[in-house]
Amino acid sequence: MSVTAPDASADTWTKLDTWATPRAATRNDTWTRTVQLLNNPAAAAAARDHVKRVIKSWNAGIGGHPALGAACAAGSLIDEDTLDTAVLLTSELVTNAITHGESPVTVAVSWSGGQLRVEVHDRSRFMPAPWPVIDSADAETGRGLLLVDTLAADWGFYRTPGGKAVYFALECEARP
Repeated sequence: MSVTAPDASADTWTKLDTWATPRAATRNDTWTRTVQLLNNPAAAAAARDHVKRVIKSWNAGIGGHPALGAACAAGSLIDEDTLDTAVLLTSELVTNAITHGESPVTVAVSWSGGQLRVEVHDRSRFMPAPWPVIDSADAETGRGLLLVDTLAADWGFYRTPGGKAVYFALECEARP
């Protein structure tokens, strides 16, 4: 576990980066990396960087992920298109969390059996409105969850003991 404290010249955000143990014995190929961010303008950029760093380390077969190490050896990696989509959708969910939720925001990136899943947790008890009304074609907000619905293989939200989580999943195709 590593904790990075903010320095006086930077935006204040806290990063908690740790390997989680597998969720259950039947899913021992599932590993998760998390980062915790405070509610500020730097959160979306920090979340994007976290997702990129985690996927790139998994693709390189480093970081202690045995399931991904075996997949890398077999030529099954998380491709660049999936990486780009994950970064975009993470940005959308984190922006929603810092705009409508409560701090801190936790981003969890998981990989299991060819599926990449990103969850964004915050302390708000209010569930997202999946299809908000967009006032006009020129509106700059209101399309984030529509984008998630369009690009993700699966997505949803659920209550947690501390608030809520919104997630998406992307299928990772094996490459020769």
